[in-house]
Amino acid sequence: MSVDIYKKKIEEYISKKESSKTELDSARGLLAPKTMNKEVKQQQDMISNISEFIYALRQKRNELKIKRGKK
Repeated sequence: MSVDIYKKKIEEYISKKESSKTELDSARGLLAPKTMNKEVKQQQDMISNISEFIYALRQKRNELKIKRGKK
């Protein structure tokens, strides 16, 4: 698979995630656990893991932009 295909899949995942965003998601930190359950997590595929991380980075970047703009 080429890089373009991975990029397209990641962008689709992020756009789907942004459309279902809740207020609670923005209140958590970048590395905060998604749930407090200590159950065994099902292993996600690698693209989902990377997409989650990129989504969290973009959210944090947007928060910093907003904070800098208010000063």
